[in-house]
Amino acid sequence: MPCSSSTGVTILRSCLKELCSYFEVWHLCYIENVKVQLLYSTNIIYIVISFHSRHTFILSTVEKKQIWSTVEKHLTDNQVEVREHAAAVLAGLMKGGDENLAEDFRGRAYRDANAIQPWSKRTCCSSFSMPNEGNSSSGLSIASIHGAVLALAACVLSVPYDMPSWLPEHVTLLAHFVGESSPAKSTVTKAVAEFQRTHADTWNIQKNSFTEDQLEVLADTSSSSSYFA
Repeated sequence: MPCSSSTGVTILRSCLKELCSYFEVWHLCYIENVKVQLLYSTNIIYIVISFHSRHTFILSTVEKKQIWSTVEKHLTDNQVEVREHAAAVLAGLMKGGDENLAEDFRGRAYRDANAIQPWSKRTCCSSFSMPNEGNSSSGLSIASIHGAVLALAACVLSVPYDMPSWLPEHVTLLAHFVGESSPAKSTVTKAVAEFQRTHADTWNIQKNSFTEDQLEVLADTSSSSSYFA
């Protein structure tokens, strides 16, 4: 006998809780084989996001936040591949998910990265507020720095071809991390290169959204510095 609509929703929400709980338990377990851990971590990320995309219209805001949180915390996973998968999923969520949750994530990504960015002696972006003296990323783990960079990259890559008002500051802040060691450095260069590729056709117009200082920072990051001139 077919179940009612309300019963179906209840079942789906129960499945969501089980998925997220399983995701948490898995990372509390000791897995000797790193390849197995990586396989399950990335698979569960995609299972959760697939669940979200299929049932987004019946999930509550709280349940959507749970999904975002489940994926987001793996930006600082011990495995680089898991961190990168999480960032790709978050970029996808921002493209077609809840705009309020996307805006909240973009704000946190910017604030977190701005708090640890490796500031140079010169003021690169006039719209940025300088952090407290002595603040640097050197005391953080590689995973933490890379997670902050990936969060910014996810924001930047979530809007190919468009130029929303928040994008210039996000991509410029991302470029500040090019001096970090890998894998953060490679994430920055790849993301800036992709930004350059997807905005090439309308760059003559879109570059007016940037200040001269911001364009200078991007030029220092890109292998084709003349593009941002």
